Order: sequence, then structure tokens, then C-alpha cells
Amino acid sequence: MSTKHEPTSRFTARRDRREGTVQRTLIEDSCSADFKCIGGRRTIPGTLHEVCRTKDQQYNLKVIRDWGLGNWGRQKAWKTLLFVCLVPNPKSLISNPCYHAHMFEAGMLKRWRFRENGQVTDLSDLNLSPLLVHLLGNRGVLDSQTARDFLNPKMTQLHDPGLLPNIAKAASRMSRAVREGQPIVIYGDYDVDGITASSILWHTLRLAGAFVRTYVPHRIEEGYGINCDAITAMCEADPLIISVDCGITAVEPAAIAKAKGVDLIITDHHEMDADNLPDAYALVHPRLPESQYPFGELCGAGVAFKLAWQFARVHNGSDRLPKAYRDLMIQQMSLAALGTVADIVPLVDENRVITTFGLGQIKHTDFMGLNALIDASRLRDEKIDAYHVGFVLGPRLNACGRMGHAKDAVHLLTEATEDEAMDIAEFLTQENDKRRATEKKIVDKAAQQVIDRGYDQSDCRAIVVADHDWHPGVVGIVASRIVEQFARPAIVMNIDGDEAHGSARSVEGVSIHDALKHCEDLLVSFGGHAMAAGLRVKLENLDAFRERLVAYVNEHLTVDDLCSIVDIDTECTLADIALHEVQQIERMAPFGPHNPKPVLCVRGVQLQRPPMIMGQTGKHMRLNLRQGDLYLNAVAFNMADLAPKLVPGMKLDVAFEPKTNTWQGRTSVDMMVKDLKISDS
Repeated sequence: MSTKHEPTSRFTARRDRREGTVQRTLIEDSCSADFKCIGGRRTIPGTLHEVCRTKDQQYNLKVIRDWGLGNWGRQKAWKTLLFVCLVPNPKSLISNPCYHAHMFEAGMLKRWRFRENGQVTDLSDLNLSPLLVHLLGNRGVLDSQTARDFLNPKMTQLHDPGLLPNIAKAASRMSRAVREGQPIVIYGDYDVDGITASSILWHTLRLAGAFVRTYVPHRIEEGYGINCDAITAMCEADPLIISVDCGITAVEPAAIAKAKGVDLIITDHHEMDADNLPDAYALVHPRLPESQYPFGELCGAGVAFKLAWQFARVHNGSDRLPKAYRDLMIQQMSLAALGTVADIVPLVDENRVITTFGLGQIKHTDFMGLNALIDASRLRDEKIDAYHVGFVLGPRLNACGRMGHAKDAVHLLTEATEDEAMDIAEFLTQENDKRRATEKKIVDKAAQQVIDRGYDQSDCRAIVVADHDWHPGVVGIVASRIVEQFARPAIVMNIDGDEAHGSARSVEGVSIHDALKHCEDLLVSFGGHAMAAGLRVKLENLDAFRERLVAYVNEHLTVDDLCSIVDIDTECTLADIALHEVQQIERMAPFGPHNPKPVLCVRGVQLQRPPMIMGQTGKHMRLNLRQGDLYLNAVAFNMADLAPKLVPGMKLDVAFEPKTNTWQGRTSVDMMVKDLKISDS
């Protein structure tokens, strides 16, 4: 019998498990196999099969349903169903966290976790709905002034760039190079963040009349970061080198530049070894040990934007910039917004300001390359938001560096003529299509390798897979897909000669950077941050590396952590998500890390008709739901396999994102389903 905790307010998240009766027994079969009950839930036939579908080769799953329950799909007798599992190895019991984690509810596909709510002070002066106030509290917005700043970002909320460590020295050196006619090279990374960071500095220095060019390493031939060969070549002709979005670990390249008498300015935002920093002319990084900068989560483009701002001040001898520089800095917020969203940094503090203003005027930019990219992406008539950056514009810019050379994307956003820009933008679209096809093939092979080798078992809480001919440009995306599928950190690598090199992605609770640091004596190189990293390892060390990494992660993750989680802000009713309420919620945009799209939970809604299958591949479904006299449509992407289990009249609990949808001039509310389950009510 579950214990219910009554909410203290209408929108206080409930954390009770709402469990059904769990029966435990031992059944003897004529084949003398042991059957053990591993958990009981109020659910529908086949749910356990869905959750544990990757275990088919390990376990024979059964659900006891012949208990005289009749047509159990329409009755409440499933509250005492018994799940039974045939266990070939008695020590190898399924321990699926979706059915065992005492702090969570179990959905059909994920665990449901309710967010903690802060103690919000009175916000009545802001005329906000109770639901919006609750959602703000979940994000730490607890008082009127903070709420005003959050809901109405202003340019004045940007921090003074002069507070960044060493930025004054860097800006002065850049100004001297411009005045003296010294050539400058901008050394950038090959992802969206690096591409936009390079473009920001290029436009600023060109406005000042600088002799400036850009350099982007080839992802496959040169790898990530500043490399010694490139620096050595640059030192022959370029008196000033400025890195963007890379370099904080470039100790040897910095030493080469210094030995040759070349000034190297490093700007970066990645994790660093504070005891072994490069000996560069200037290090500009918001989290340096001596930094007093108020916000440490800028991306590379954000740091470049601040350096461009400080350079404009220094070069013009005034904190108030001339109109040409002011106009340029405002336009460049669009480039900084692209880098900020694409690099998945927290969308709070000044990142929220940069993204809000940058996306707000992105379609009004004078940058021909950006306009061409928007047109090639068929977004001219759309209101471009963080979603379009993350899933439409960003992937096109990234595809260039993944499948070919990112210098084309940098050229698009800097020097390209109108005709060149149109050609490059269309080319990036084609490259992105190639990237998607390549990615799918490798994801399928990597997932099969995980299953075949038992890396999906509960005693292996990290995945390391490698193979020949896995395109190095997409292994990072593949690693993300493997994390999504198996709910644990994953490293995917391409084998090239006697080395494997690739990308790592992690989950909440494990810093992959710390995990790699724990194994650094087995690695050729590595770099990154808590959730993503790149690495190289000798093949002779690959097995030892995998073993040590798994042991490290096993200490930081429990079996209960090996399940995807949907974080829910609060329960509501369909009446709570009327159009004007959802429009208020959308004031919280732009959404991203530390400000995710709100996820709500509605209980006991009735399915009115059979699910309608959607999409060219038939992977999606639309549900028509009713609660009282209210009806709403719900769209469930990639959940069509659940459709046979959903019958009209069934009552469901649904976790969803509320969203406005405008069609033929009429705006309505849609529910974007994150997960669902059979209702207790």
C-alpha cells in the first residue's frame, strides 16, 4: 500500500510512488528452472518487454495474466499483476531501475523524477500565473527582481568584459597589431562554437582595418585544438596568433610560439589543468584560478564576443563605442547566440541575454552568409528559436567540419560573397544529409556491439566501443545516441593504425573529464568538460582503459541510474494549460541547460480514440485526450510502438511539454509527450 503525501500547494510536485501490490513468490517449472518475481506495477501487458527489450538474448520475460482478470486491458485488476522473470543465472537478476528506484515513478519508457521547488517569495506585483511562478521557482527564480530580469533580459545585464582575466592585455596587444599593420591569424575550433567565435573576431578586426586571416584545423588530419605543426608554420609569418574556443591545454604549442618570439593569445572556455597552463602572452578564460569574472559558463563564441567588445573599447579609446562598432557588436550577438546554443552551455545569466537578443534579430542581420544559411534551411518564414539553432542551423554548420573541412563554414560567415554564400549554404545542407546517413549506420553497428559484448549489463555502467572505418567526424553524435539508448556514459572511437580516437559523452552524476583524468596514463591525449570530451588511446591500452573506466564509473553510478529520466516540474490539469497560460510559460524561453523546457504531468486523462500513426516512417503517434469537458491533442514522437497497447477509454498519466501551435491563423495548445503510463485514477 502506497503512502500519499498531500501537496502543500496546487502545483507542488508529488513524489509518492503510487505502487500497486507487489507479490513475491517462487514457482517451480517442469523444466526445473527458477522463476523469481522481480517487481509488480500497475501497468499494461508488454511494458516490461518494452523497457527490457535489449535484454531479449539474456532473459526470457513473462507476465502472469491468467488470474481470471478477463479483459484486463479495460479493468483495474492489473493493480496486482505479477511480473515473472526466468533467470538462467540466479545471480543475474534483472534490476531495472524503472521498477526499483524508490524515489521515482515508472513510466512506460522512463523514470519520472519530480523537481524540487524553491521557496518563492511574493510575485503578485508581476501578475504571473501560479503555474509560471512554480516553474520559475523550480529554476531558482525566487524573488520579484530576479523574475523581472529573467523574463525581460536587457543588454545592461551583460557583464563588463574588462572583468575577464588578462583581457585588457590581450585587447591592447590586438590594438597594437592593428596600428602597426602586423598580420593576425585567428586559430579556431571546427565546431559551431569555434566557427562563430572565429567569425566574431574576424569581423571586429576587419572593421578596425586589420590584416587578419582565419585558420581551422582539419578534424581528421590534425585533430582538436592547437597543434604544433600548425603553430610552427604560422610563426614564420604571423606575429600575432589568437586562439578561440581552444588552447587552454596547448602547453607545447605555446612553448613553440614563445621560443620563436611570436605572441599567442589564448581564449577558451574548456576545462583546464590549473597547475599546467600554457605559457602564452595572455590567457583569457572566465574560470582561470585568479578570475573574478561573475559568470563562468560562457562558450567560446561568448568569450570571443567579450574580447571583441574590449578590443573595440581599447582601440577607440572609450568605453562608449562609435556607431559602427555598436552596430557590429549588436549584429554579432546572433553569431554568439549560435555558438552559445550549439555548445549546450547553461542558458542563464548573460548567456540568456546573448541568446535572447541574438536570436531576436538573427533574420535581420547584414551577414550574407548567415542569411544564406537561413534561406537554405527554409527558415525565412519561421520565428527562429533555440530549437532551430540546435537542430537545423547548428547541424549544418557542424556538418562541414564533420564530413569535410570547417574552413568552408568560416568562409561562409566571414568573407563569402552573396553568390558564394548561397553555394556554400546549399553545400552544407547536402553535407548534413550525408552526415545523417553515416551517423545512422554507425549507431546501428555500435549499438549491436554493445549488446553482443554485454556492455549493456548492470555491472558495466560505461560503454567503450571502437571499430575501423567509423567516420571520425560523427563519432561524437554517435556517442550521444548510445547514451540515449543505454543510459550510461559512452565512448565511441574510430581505429586508425595503432590508435583509436573518438568522443565521449556522459550522463548526470559522472564527469567524463574526471573519468578520463583517472585513466590519463593510458591515454595519448584527452580534453573536454564534464559532459563531453575527446580522446586518443593506443590500441594496446584499449582493453585496460575500458576496464579502468568502467570500474571508475561503476563507483559513481548505481544500477538504479541506468535508466533514462524525465524530469517533471509539477502536476497540472488540462484546465491549467489554457492558451494564455502556455503563452505565459513561453516567456521563459530561450530554453536549454539550466532552463529546460517545462515538463508537466497530467493524471487520469482519457484516451478518446485509437492513436493515429504519424510520420513517413510511422514512428510517431497522435493521441486525443479528454479530462472533464476539455480535449487536447498530444503528439508522441518515436512512440508509435506503444500504440497497440493503448485502447479508447483507457485512462493515462502523461508527462509532456506544453506548446502553442499555429495553423491557418488559429493558435492552439499541443502536448508534446515525453512519456506516459496507465493511470491509477
